[in-house]
Formats: sequence, structure tokens, C-alpha cells
Amino acid sequence: MKMEKKLTEKKSRQWRKSKIILAASLFTIILIVYAAWQSTKPPATSPQEPESSQQTPESPSGVIYIRPDGNGRVDPATAPINKVKEDYYKFTGNVTLPIIVLKKNIVIDGAGYFLKGNGTIGSKGIDLSYRENVTVINLKIEGFDYGLYLDTTTNTVISNNDFINNYCGIWLTSASNNKITANNISNENYGIWLKNSTNNFIAGNKITSHNYTIYLGYSSDNTIHGNNIANNKLGIFLYSSSNNTISHNNITKNSQGIHLLNSTKNLITLNNITQNDIGISFDESSNNTTHHNNFIDNINHTNVENSTNIWDDDCTKEGNYWSDYTGIDSNADGVGDIPYIIDEKNQDRYPLTKPIS
Repeated sequence: MKMEKKLTEKKSRQWRKSKIILAASLFTIILIVYAAWQSTKPPATSPQEPESSQQTPESPSGVIYIRPDGNGRVDPATAPINKVKEDYYKFTGNVTLPIIVLKKNIVIDGAGYFLKGNGTIGSKGIDLSYRENVTVINLKIEGFDYGLYLDTTTNTVISNNDFINNYCGIWLTSASNNKITANNISNENYGIWLKNSTNNFIAGNKITSHNYTIYLGYSSDNTIHGNNIANNKLGIFLYSSSNNTISHNNITKNSQGIHLLNSTKNLITLNNITQNDIGISFDESSNNTTHHNNFIDNINHTNVENSTNIWDDDCTKEGNYWSDYTGIDSNADGVGDIPYIIDEKNQDRYPLTKPIS
């Protein structure tokens, strides 16, 4: 029995010792693998890096930088982007690598070439985070999670570009005073998405075949003007957003033309809202003003839930044109004699009898 006990204790000590050796070996292996990985992986990028910094990251494979140092050099130098004059960069061929811009006050001219990704999750065609006064023109951006990524970006112009098959064409967060004009944006989940962004101008864009076309979340004082928005699931969507202006847009053949959720004090005027399943929806959204719009041949012009809004202009005594209005205009002043009733809390008091041209 004593011998058995000693043998058992010896085996136990050996087992504990083996476990310690095994754990130490595993830890050593992990350290070796981690060290090897650290020595081969690309250095971390830092788009937030201030322009004045002298410590800019080395260029990893798979990324192109426009640097603030070295007189605004393009890194790597083999990238088909030339600095043709001071602060003006021009594509000389198609590019298949994402671009991080670390320099402000520049123009990036795509010259009709493609910036093309492979659909990698989280990929950004051009990252303009923390930059100001950058212009991107004449570029075709395809196959990224975010075609253009603007985080805390100001006074930037995005114009005359094509966005195709990106998850989100243009993303803005905490961005202000930017202009997005005359772009073609198609076949994406989100066309333009604004989050916590103010005083941006979105105008003259052609936006088709999206789930969400122009999406504003927690964003105020933006202008959506003169866009052609067609054949989308949702044309313009406002969530918890206020004091925005939606005007002079052609919104046609969408499942929903305009939808407001938990949004207030927005102005919707001088839009053609035609041939949509639902022209405009208000959900928990009150104190918005909608007047001088054409509601033509929508399956349902409106859908209102728990909302009370203004549907005419009290100064001009004119409201909207509704293609299914059946009232008469006895004095031929262009305004119907009886209100257009939406529900018990919403009515257009001065419905127009002819479309606004």
C-alpha cells in the first residue's frame, strides 16, 4: 500500500510537471507565431493622422497614400496617379488599390479611369477622413464597401463621378459643409448615407437601383436638391433628423419616394413625386412642412402614422397638386375649393388643380 501510494504521488507530480511544460511550450509557440506575424503584416494605417505630423506610416502593400510630406508625394511612386501641378493629382490608368488621403487642399481627378475594389468587407475606395477642401472628380468607383469615406471631413467636393456596385457609395459621418453634385450612383445598397452630419449639399445626382438611396440619420440643416431618384426601394429616408430641405427632386418609380421617421421641422417643396408605391410617409414625425409638390400617379400618395404636419403654404395660400383630387375650382384661381383630406389630423387646405411646372 505504501509503495502504491508513493507510485501514485510520483505519477501525480510527473503529470503536474508535464502540464507545466506543455503550457510553457504552447506559450512559447504563440509568442513565436505572433512575432513572425508582426514582422510580416503591414503596418497599421492612420487616416486620422494630422497633416502636420512628421511621422507618417510606411506604405503597406495594398494601399496608396497621398502624403502631406515630400511635397505631396504619391506612395508608392509606381501608382498610376501623377501630381501634374501643385495640389492637383490625376489618374493615368485604372487603380485597384484603396487610397488614403493624408493631405488637404487638393484635387483628385480620375480622368475617366476606374478605382476598382474586390468587395472586401470594410474596404474604402478613397478615405478622406479628417481632411478638408478636397475635390474628387471624373472617377469611376466600383466594388468597395464604401466608395468614398468621409469621417469628420469638411468643405469637400464630390462631383461628376460614377459609383457602381459598392455597398455604400458615399458615407459621411460627423461631416459638414461638403458638396455632392452631378454624380451617377447605381446598383448599391446605400447610395449616400449621412450620419451626425450638417450643412451638406446633395444636388444634381442621378441615383438608381438602391435599397436606400439618400439616408440621413441624426443629421440636420442639409439640402437635397435637384436629384433624379428612380427605381429604388426607398428614395429619401430621414431618421431622427431635422431642419433639412428636400426640394426640386424628381422622385419616381420607387417603393417609397420619401420616408420620415422620428423627424421634425423639415421642408419638402417643389418635388415631382410620381409613380411610386407610396409617395411620402410620415412615421412618428410631426411639424414638417410639405407644399408645392406634384403627387402624380402614386399607388398611395401618402402614408401617415402618429404624425401631424403642415401640407400647404399659409403665405401663398397654395398647397400641393394631387392627381386624384376631385374637388372643383369655382373661381379658377388654381386652388381647389375644398381641402384634400389625408387623415383626421392632416389636410392640404389649398390643393392645386394643376401640376406645378
